[in-house]
Amino acid sequence: MQVDRRVLTVIQALALVCAIVVSGYLTYQKATNGVPVCTVGGGCMAALYSPWGYILGIPLAYIGLTAATILLLGTPWRRYEVRAISLVLLLIGALFEIYLRYVEQAHFGGHVCMWCVSFMVFWWIAGACELARVIRWPVAAAEE
Repeated sequence: MQVDRRVLTVIQALALVCAIVVSGYLTYQKATNGVPVCTVGGGCMAALYSPWGYILGIPLAYIGLTAATILLLGTPWRRYEVRAISLVLLLIGALFEIYLRYVEQAHFGGHVCMWCVSFMVFWWIAGACELARVIRWPVAAAEE
């Protein structure tokens, strides 16, 4: 049974909206030097303010917010080129998320950031939907 392309698009959009909410919250906390609420895991403050929380001096929360927003804006597009670029970006992000989970375990004493893990889950859901859309693309293009 194949899932309809429109269903995949909606699920992907919802996952990216959730990723935007999470990264937006972390961006706000970072910008205001706030302390994120951390009810599970105990590593939220460490993750947000650690030396590993930056790429080229840019906080990861800002990068996550920007990437998720760009991907959300591209979600409704049906062109194969847009879908392929989105898939590559989501795969790069997914690999980076795996690296960040390693950093958490190696440098935060086993504590994890619940916000980071939730962002990762939403990112991976969006990536799975994108993969299914790209794989399904030739079938969907023939139907339309």
